[in-house]
Amino acid sequence: MVHRRLCWLAMVCGLAFVGCASPSSWHVDVPREDFQYSFTRAPYIHPTIIQDLTSWLSDGGDQVVAINLLEAQNSNRYFGEVHVRKMAGEHPFVYVKGDKEQFGYQYVGKTESGVHVLYTSDWGGGSGVFKCLMFVVFERDRGTFTHPDRPLIDLGRERLLIKKLGETTLGGTYAGRLEITGNQLLIGKDTGWFSVSGGTGGGGPTQDVSLRLDITRQ
Repeated sequence: MVHRRLCWLAMVCGLAFVGCASPSSWHVDVPREDFQYSFTRAPYIHPTIIQDLTSWLSDGGDQVVAINLLEAQNSNRYFGEVHVRKMAGEHPFVYVKGDKEQFGYQYVGKTESGVHVLYTSDWGGGSGVFKCLMFVVFERDRGTFTHPDRPLIDLGRERLLIKKLGETTLGGTYAGRLEITGNQLLIGKDTGWFSVSGGTGGGGPTQDVSLRLDITRQ
């Protein structure tokens, strides 16, 4: 029990660091005129795009932090049938699946400062299902463009990035309340089977945790 509390204290400290990011005004909203996809309704942002942003359990930190949605959505790289599971009173669970794997996300909400929170679930065929919270923003960006009729390269190609700010694990059997009010994120006490039965496989918080997610303050 003490070990689990220490782990959660470490994760909370890491999440609070995300909230202290430098002030920014670059984030934009989706859907928008040139990108009609969404986390909450069809057509959906493809789950494999979100999956590519996740960190492997064998690695620490972040490796992939941004993906250009304008050219990723509907690409061959991010391909596969999107499945949707309706959730009573909540946003749908959007996922892709194979014979022995499944990855999906459920939208929790957006803070006043523009941080989108996703509840992700990753099953790789074994006995564990890895659940995390991922924090993302959308950013307007430009990439290089090569002119076809003159020897010139400039930053004339618009990009719409989904940018990962960070993520934190919730354990394999987490079940609890997730709620955003203003810039506050509530991660409810884990009421999953392992936690209520006194087992050691839960890994979620043993009490409600309220965290601030504000990317506009210094």
